[in-house]
Amino acid sequence: MPKILFTKKLSKTDIEYRMAVPMKSLYAFRIPKGEHSKDFGVTDIHGKRWRFRCCTRKTDPYPKPVLSAGWIEFAKTRSLKVGDEVTFSVVGMKGAEDLELGIQARKKIKLFGEVLWSDPL
Repeated sequence: MPKILFTKKLSKTDIEYRMAVPMKSLYAFRIPKGEHSKDFGVTDIHGKRWRFRCCTRKTDPYPKPVLSAGWIEFAKTRSLKVGDEVTFSVVGMKGAEDLELGIQARKKIKLFGEVLWSDPL
């Protein structure tokens, strides 16, 4: 059973440049000590693998993690917009060191003034 790592409503910056990651979830990306980025794979609900990069600030005492490389391609492929949601979950272990991560997105739909959510993408 997957454990939700975080769910996030997407902002304009998340869609156009990079997606900010909640600090409490940084541990899941397993960035090696002394380094400031790590490439990792996630699997979407259709079984497709995606490669993203999680980066942290080098000099700031607050790391402020973001997803950079690969993330924008995912967002564009799924036609994600501001207000849509993305959920990352831990689906298992990959070797002794890395967590196996999953991703799904939902589109926010307004219909007759009511907010509905699409099936996971």
